[in-house]
Amino acid sequence: MTIATSEIEADTSDSKIVDNAQRAGVDVPCLHGFAAKTFHSSEDIPREIAHSFLLEYIATQAEVYERVNGAPVDAQAHIEAFWMNIDKVVPPQGSYYLVWSDKGELVGTGALRRADESTGEMKHLYVRPKARGTGLGRWLVEQRIRDARAMGLKSVIADTLRGNVEMPALYAKLGFFEEQPNHSGASLTLMPHLASALRFFRMEL
Repeated sequence: MTIATSEIEADTSDSKIVDNAQRAGVDVPCLHGFAAKTFHSSEDIPREIAHSFLLEYIATQAEVYERVNGAPVDAQAHIEAFWMNIDKVVPPQGSYYLVWSDKGELVGTGALRRADESTGEMKHLYVRPKARGTGLGRWLVEQRIRDARAMGLKSVIADTLRGNVEMPALYAKLGFFEEQPNHSGASLTLMPHLASALRFFRMEL
């Protein structure tokens, strides 16, 4: 994955940065052992921590892409677009979650954006390996489904890289069905050449 040298990751070992990030946002009831936060405005999001976590997520996806397709992918446009359009993942246009472990470590994230008048798009579901198998990934999907219903949306869409085994299985359990490439989603809007590398899912609400 190519990331510009101007990208600066937060020092997640800096206790002041971490403490400030954990205090930001609004508490959301979550699974035992985790503390979830959502955000009423883009100004409430702890940018340094959130950006560092986004880079970690993107790096994992780039590794999957390269393993399956045998070529690197430049994700810089995706990263820039997320922050340029951050208002689309906070109310009333969407929702954004950061989840901390009971030991104070950021372990999960997920976002929802309005793709069109009746459709929401799930983005950036990521759970660190040490928190997988706990149900946190499912919780993040179900929470955003609830948000989409509260927004009056009629369906939600999602995509995942071919080579990702866990996400299609989870989507199937929750009632999603696989569909043809959806060009209203952010992935193909930004990087249409990735269509053959992705699988696309939809759930009617």
